[in-house]
Amino acid sequence: MQTVLALSEGKTKAANVSIEKYISILKESSASEAIIAASLAAMYKQAGILDTAEDYYRQALTLEPEKPDRMNTLAYFFIDKGANINEGLGIVEKALKLNPDNYNYLHTLGWGLYKQGKYQEAQDILQQSWDSRREKAIYNHEAYLHLEAAKKAVAGQKNN
Repeated sequence: MQTVLALSEGKTKAANVSIEKYISILKESSASEAIIAASLAAMYKQAGILDTAEDYYRQALTLEPEKPDRMNTLAYFFIDKGANINEGLGIVEKALKLNPDNYNYLHTLGWGLYKQGKYQEAQDILQQSWDSRREKAIYNHEAYLHLEAAKKAVAGQKNN
């Protein structure tokens, strides 16, 4: 969090020192280069430095191109930030081919469809994701809010 704060405040020198220490700790614990890249991406994302975050998310996926979690993380980043929804949907569809019942991947797909204005499709997929999540995982408020947004959008379309 200190690194995120330093990045957010533009304190590049302090951030770089902190990042180097963090990388060193990860390497000592045998973290892969993909894990390191994904961790750095998350830091830069939290700090609002989205171009650098994207670069690190892409690097993580390049290092582990067949790992569906890496695909989903980059896809969600694109979709949620509105950076490149179409690319995000293409990536998450690849992840879903590898694991079609994964509620996180379904959530990403549904959120992307919502962002494209395909509210009924989005609601259906977000509901499927939500139902699966409720059976297999713990509550996720963001997923709940996305499902509610889709329901509201569908209801708004029916009222027009």
